[in-house]
Amino acid sequence: MLELNDITLDKKEFINEFLRRRKSRNSEFSFSYLYMWRKSYDMKYAIINDMLCILPKHTDGPRSASFPIGFENPDGTTRSIKHFIDELLDFFKESGNEPLIHLYDENTMNMLVEEFPDNFIITEDRNNFDYVYRIDELTNLAGKKFHSKKNHINRFKKLYPDWEYCRLTPENNAECMKLFDEWQVGKGWEAESISEEREAICEFLNSWSSLGYIGGGLRVGGKLVAFTFGEPLCGDTVVIHFEHVDPECEGAFTMINQQFLEHEWQDYTYVNREEDMGIPGMRKAKESYHPVFMIKKYVATLK
Repeated sequence: MLELNDITLDKKEFINEFLRRRKSRNSEFSFSYLYMWRKSYDMKYAIINDMLCILPKHTDGPRSASFPIGFENPDGTTRSIKHFIDELLDFFKESGNEPLIHLYDENTMNMLVEEFPDNFIITEDRNNFDYVYRIDELTNLAGKKFHSKKNHINRFKKLYPDWEYCRLTPENNAECMKLFDEWQVGKGWEAESISEEREAICEFLNSWSSLGYIGGGLRVGGKLVAFTFGEPLCGDTVVIHFEHVDPECEGAFTMINQQFLEHEWQDYTYVNREEDMGIPGMRKAKESYHPVFMIKKYVATLK
């Protein structure tokens, strides 16, 4: 039986060693992501054949597993994943659950098919595709395709001439949570997911010095009306973990998006703004920023 371990702050460097091998643009490949969602998703990890496996279990759903993380060698070669998958299948059998394996790009899907050509049914996990954009495009918002975004920013500046961008620090934690709580009012139909996000934000903010992310905000008349947090994923890509605004502040989403990239992330090429979770409004909003590519994800189950 696999040994399932808790994701704790003292394991950050240990887990990061595996994540760095992958050099992935996948939004889930940061220790911060695993740590802040560890309670809502009962996030565990196991080491199999010197590779990392993440095993989440959301509410009453089944425990699932990630494709091996860290199968790449420094010289560019890859390790066989057969023993890893065999151990996973044994784990699912012993625990009485049907195997459910998350594949985080097309390459890993092809590796699984090559090693196990007749064993799995693989389906696209569209709701969890990551949206990836060019930072220079979302900073400059040039050209016809970004015309409406530019208008939102111009309107924001006109409506709120005393606005300012600010780099956030742990001293702003209470302001961020107050803004989040104001934003969530009236969203009862999303109560469970909002509660989980609130818990994740609290975990995130309470571990500021250990996780090492960057936060940015907008103020209007001195009041915080938007906040966002991000961190590097790999050499050319950053990820945005959270972004919330005062719903009464027109254009704040567009403005904080643009300002955060302009002030903090000009040394990077791409920004991953995570998935849309299948929410129609969120999908429309993310598509409106014209991603340069999507990071496709898949789910594998036994035939």
